[in-house]
Amino acid sequence: MKILLINTVSLGANGISTFIINSAIGLAKNNINVTIAAINRVNRPLKDKLLANKINLKEFQGRNSSPIKYFYALKNYLIRNRFDVVHVNGNSTTMAIELLAAKSAGVKLRIAHSHNTTTEHPFINKLLRPIFEYSVNGRLACNDAAGRWLFKRKKFDVIKNGINLEKYDYSLEKRQFFRKKLNLESNQKLLGHVGTFSYQKNQAFLVELLKNISVEYKLILIGDGPELENVKLKAKKLDLDNRVIFTGNVDNVNDYLSAMDLFLLPSRFEGQPFVLIESSAMGLNNLISDKVSKETNICNNNIYLNLDNLSEWEKAIVNNKFNNREKLFYKNQKILKAKDYDVVSNVNKLLNYYNTRS
Repeated sequence: MKILLINTVSLGANGISTFIINSAIGLAKNNINVTIAAINRVNRPLKDKLLANKINLKEFQGRNSSPIKYFYALKNYLIRNRFDVVHVNGNSTTMAIELLAAKSAGVKLRIAHSHNTTTEHPFINKLLRPIFEYSVNGRLACNDAAGRWLFKRKKFDVIKNGINLEKYDYSLEKRQFFRKKLNLESNQKLLGHVGTFSYQKNQAFLVELLKNISVEYKLILIGDGPELENVKLKAKKLDLDNRVIFTGNVDNVNDYLSAMDLFLLPSRFEGQPFVLIESSAMGLNNLISDKVSKETNICNNNIYLNLDNLSEWEKAIVNNKFNNREKLFYKNQKILKAKDYDVVSNVNKLLNYYNTRS
């Protein structure tokens, strides 16, 4: 069986990419011929990682700038390589571009996988709906909310955003090592966030929040993106340079999670963010925007708060009990395993889906 996993956003440090890469590694371990299609130039460390795991990579250009040219390049590639399954991952009906190319190329199973609950391009989403419905014959979602949003009343299956739980193994020694690396005092509390710096992720909100709480709290922001410089500028203007830590993209998020005391996610919209699975697996409590689906409260460790009420967030931070970390780690890991938030379970379900549909 030949599988093509397509990412409709850049392949890199983001949730959709995490799902695709984790799935591809698992599929390759099951002796499946798997290729990832990216719409960007992929960095060398990630290319090496894919190669080491026997995953093929095909880079395309122009999805956003020259969609017609991109469509024909993809279609011709599909005709030449004869894939059994094309599995498109994205947030909206713009996946119609890839799905129509796959249908035109004669690919039998054409999957749309919904990873969010809204789109920043509602007009285009509505415009492409007919082509999307004509081309798709497999419907997957990261959770019920994301599936209902994209597929309306059509039937879909859920493949949960599982992680390699063993990688998120909390230990006091590791926590102390990374807190020392970050120059944190024992009495300081570290608030944390991981995500692409963007309108959706809303990191500027966290800087504003930090201004209003005690100096014992510091904030670490992990990631990169178009809004990074604006957020840095805001921190500087508010004289918070010495309380906000910017790391850029890192390949060991789990280690930084161990150093945190509380995880914050002020997103304006989300589907099923991987980072909440990761933070929960490391025994953290999460303060989350109420714009995020309540399905994310897998371990009953989330508090949902209104973005228009800063004082509500301030009180939640102060009232959080910064203890029992190891106890929460064991409890959450057990729950995540039981509820199939495990990459091995994900891959088995994907294989079953491919085999029964193709």
